[in-house]
Amino acid sequence: MLTRLRVKNYALIEDLDLSFQEGLSILTGATGAGKSILIDSMNLILGEKASVEMIRSGEKEASVEATFEFGGQAPDPIASFLTEQDGEALLLKRQVLKGGRSFGFVNDRQVTVTTMKEIGKCLADLLGQHHHQSLLDPRIHLNLLDRFSFQGSILEGYQGEFSLLRKKEVELRETLQQEQISNEKRELYRFQKEEIDRAELKPEEEESLREERGVLLNVQRISSTVQAVKQALCEEEGSVLDRLKLLFKEFESVSELDARLKEKISQWQETIFSLEDLSSDLVRYGDLLGADPERLELVEDRVRLYVDLGKKYGKGYDAIISYREKIGKELHSLESLEDRIRDLKEEISQLKAKLCKLGEQISKERHKGAVTLRQRVEEELKELGMKGTKFEVSFIPISSSVAAVDLSSEAGEVFADENGLEEIEFLISPNPGEPLKPLAKIASGGEMSRIMLALKTVLAKVDNIPLLIFDEVDVGIGGEVASLVGKKLKKLSEDHQIICITHLQQIASYGDNHFRVYKTGKGKRTITVVKRLSQKERVEEIARIISGEEITELSLKHARELLNEASEAVNGK
Repeated sequence: MLTRLRVKNYALIEDLDLSFQEGLSILTGATGAGKSILIDSMNLILGEKASVEMIRSGEKEASVEATFEFGGQAPDPIASFLTEQDGEALLLKRQVLKGGRSFGFVNDRQVTVTTMKEIGKCLADLLGQHHHQSLLDPRIHLNLLDRFSFQGSILEGYQGEFSLLRKKEVELRETLQQEQISNEKRELYRFQKEEIDRAELKPEEEESLREERGVLLNVQRISSTVQAVKQALCEEEGSVLDRLKLLFKEFESVSELDARLKEKISQWQETIFSLEDLSSDLVRYGDLLGADPERLELVEDRVRLYVDLGKKYGKGYDAIISYREKIGKELHSLESLEDRIRDLKEEISQLKAKLCKLGEQISKERHKGAVTLRQRVEEELKELGMKGTKFEVSFIPISSSVAAVDLSSEAGEVFADENGLEEIEFLISPNPGEPLKPLAKIASGGEMSRIMLALKTVLAKVDNIPLLIFDEVDVGIGGEVASLVGKKLKKLSEDHQIICITHLQQIASYGDNHFRVYKTGKGKRTITVVKRLSQKERVEEIARIISGEEITELSLKHARELLNEASEAVNGK
């Protein structure tokens, strides 16, 4: 609730410091005393446009401060501005400089006027013509109707499914984009994998092929060399083996003369045996060795295959196979996109069907609530002297937009947003025969105040705006209707803190707190003063409203009677 309001150098106000309490606070005063100035100063706190013309003459700046206190959890976006040091208090301040600039502060932190306006929407409604009031904003009508019509669980369930649908649609779009981008890549990977698989590569095969290729390319040279070595070794006259054998015999004969030479006999024999084996191997190798153009071509092709694959995927068997494993994983991932797309489409289809069903249930409850709301608001307006006034809740189906999702089926076209299948707006026709119009189109300030009082009365338990300020609520009424308005304001103050500016004694008599607004002189200047009234002063003020500036015994008596009647009415007597 609002606990303190301080206004400095604003119009006729020099320095005003007011404390407020719970319940119904009444502000009265003569026409032109400055009651509207207080309303304008509150508008500044709530983020409305500032005018340098309102700065007190001769001053460089005007400022308004308001302190709000919360008995429980503060609503968003207010909670983010409260710290442990602040406790449950929120200080709003607005400065307007002579040069035209204005500044907003929340708990000494500078904020934009837009932020102040967002916070103001959570704190107060100024109910009168052209004032800051939340009920003129169609965006909150749906929230109020829902809170009036049903518990939030069904809507919370719908919003959870809607949020999930949004996420799935985003995921599907991203997956489809990824699939579109990946089509060429997938085909490339498939080709590369198939190319590597067709090659049937084997470990160490490339090295073996290169060796074989070297042999096949040099068959003639190898064959000639092997033949020459074989002939020199064992075939031609005076071959190496023949000469070694002759020398061995001579060496063997002299070894009998020296025992030390006998040790070398075995070496000679092993050498001869090795050369004989070598000769036999060369004979066999020569028989196997021969020119094979077809095999050479086959080996050449196989080596070229390794070279070509190496240029594409990495040099050598290990690098090529490693690349094949890598693209195999990529290909599996890309191919799984098709399965994911199919699954996502199925999930989205099921979610849309579920949302459509939940949305229809919510719409049904809203329509039932709208009928009850219409009946109760019209009853309230009738009691407030606005007989014949029509109130309706207009249901507007959601249309295609960025914020909407398409739930259309064979049954018909349906769109939905996070709040359901429709938008709503409160419509009013204050005069019989006139068409229904949005609340913001109502011209009369008095009518607007009473319409807002009726709405606030009916929605008292679901409307969480803590402070309601009524201006011009008494325009065009009197007598029993004025007394009823006072009673309704008093009743409404059980759920909200109420500040009411009135010219009627019937309404003023229902106040818990009473302030008088008046002008007085200070030096050569006129200032507006606001004074909290004692019980005696309150009787005198109500008497002044009754009889004018000249208070009579009769008007004092009437004032006391009004206060007693109001007290008895509140206490149910």
